[in-house]
Amino acid sequence: MCGANRRFSMKNESMRILLIDTAYLGDLVLATPLVRAAAEHSSEGQVDIMTSPAGAQVLEHHPLVGSMYVLHKRGKQRGIAGLRAAIAWIRGRAPQTTIMPRRSLRSLLVARLAGVPCRIGFDHGLARMLLTHPVPFQKTLHQVERNLELMRPLGVQPSSTGKPGHPLEVFPSQRDRQEVDAWLHGNDLQHPGSFFALAPGSVWTTKRWPAQRFAQVAVALAAEKPVLIIGGRDEKDLGASILASLPAALAGAVHDATGLFTAAGSVHLLRHAAVLISNDSGALHLGQAAGIPLVAIYGPTAPSLGYAPRGEGHALLGRNDLPCRPCGRHGATHCPESHWRCMLDLEVAEVLAAASRIAREAA
Repeated sequence: MCGANRRFSMKNESMRILLIDTAYLGDLVLATPLVRAAAEHSSEGQVDIMTSPAGAQVLEHHPLVGSMYVLHKRGKQRGIAGLRAAIAWIRGRAPQTTIMPRRSLRSLLVARLAGVPCRIGFDHGLARMLLTHPVPFQKTLHQVERNLELMRPLGVQPSSTGKPGHPLEVFPSQRDRQEVDAWLHGNDLQHPGSFFALAPGSVWTTKRWPAQRFAQVAVALAAEKPVLIIGGRDEKDLGASILASLPAALAGAVHDATGLFTAAGSVHLLRHAAVLISNDSGALHLGQAAGIPLVAIYGPTAPSLGYAPRGEGHALLGRNDLPCRPCGRHGATHCPESHWRCMLDLEVAEVLAAASRIAREAA
């Protein structure tokens, strides 16, 4: 049992750890260092996961993930029946500890009602009553390091967890790799650095740089090497609209790969890109997991919130002179100020210059 003030520090203690994180795809990519840290501290050498369908795409083939429960909280498992099913699964796994990076009341309730003795999460609102070990949410840290603070109640110092630098780890399956390799070979894009990648989508409307400007970027970059548009299945219309707006002369020079591959497969795909130009979205974090140079476009959000690419060799673009920015942690469906200058003031030439610079530096 885990008392309110007890700290686990011995890996050989019998301790099964459950990670509950039902956030967006990008959040789960940023949580992969925590997955490794928790698994390495668990007595089983693995961590169980309760996650969203998007999270399952990221973690399904992770070698340190044991059992996984996919919670369709906005679909077939919405409501009380979904909660009961999730609680029953947790009781069946009988974890001694659950770690919850997402500040979610639903996650807190599921862990509490399932009777997990040690419940670790960020200190906010009702968390004080539902957690046994609330951890301060440190706004000044990067999300990776912020998540690793959740290891402290287990007696683990974040600086000692995971691999050096806490890299993002996404593991494509053999099928993912085969499908991507076949597609790349069929389009003569199989060599590293053989194309530029564009990720024009985002869950949040205000975080999407205008599609017309992505099209202009594609036209300019295609003069140098092929361009690939990437995104999830729900972004196929966006990819198709950009492709349809291009001059006929660019047929074959710009490829639309939206919706073709899983998130993990997209990481394998992006390993062949020279540069990824992306909104502040899940694709940006997949690009960092792929280890390629990134041009990150920030509108309503900002790198200071803790979700930016880490390390050297990236370009982080945004209008830092706007007093209204950032206007939120995750973006919104419309601009609170009704002018959307954070995106409209970012010119195509600036994005192209950044892409050319970091591609040249990486060569």
